[in-house]
Amino acid sequence: MVKLTLSVGAVFIALTASFGFYFYSNENAAEQILAAYMDTAESVSNEDGSLSYLGVVMNNLYACALCVGLGAVPFLFLTAWTVLSNSMVIGAVLGYGSASGVLPAFRAIVLGLLPHGIFELPAVFLSMAMGLYLCRTLSLKILGRAKEERILPLLNNLAKAFVLVVIPLIVAAAVVECCITPQLLEGAVG
Repeated sequence: MVKLTLSVGAVFIALTASFGFYFYSNENAAEQILAAYMDTAESVSNEDGSLSYLGVVMNNLYACALCVGLGAVPFLFLTAWTVLSNSMVIGAVLGYGSASGVLPAFRAIVLGLLPHGIFELPAVFLSMAMGLYLCRTLSLKILGRAKEERILPLLNNLAKAFVLVVIPLIVAAAVVECCITPQLLEGAVG
């Protein structure tokens, strides 16, 4: 699972960089992606515009659970779409932020993404890897190529990893994202 998680992370980073370069040159496309993302951003915000800790935790837990849950659909590897869509949104933020001069990509990554991303990205990558692994295993099981694989123990192990690894990482990331990241970004922009 570690190897698959690292592979997902590498693909995610490569896609994010590619989308960042694309959206740097195509501000209109970036604005469309960001406009679609604004509903999610508003759902994790308090009335004063600050981030809601509970909103961030619930949003990220939902996203991670969705990554794993999509793996329950054999053959389609729907979890791969979450890799693509998340890298597209982050690429749009980085590309648009750099092109508009609001926040250069390096500062956005170092101050806006890395502090909480140190916790959040491994949780997301692991969730994506678990979803892909589940889909692969179910697909092989249906095809008769994984006769020795037991689904209930697999689901039990995935649930344990989610509870013992993903949830604590998401909770820690939300603390940093709500308390530290805004201060770092305010100092960078202001």
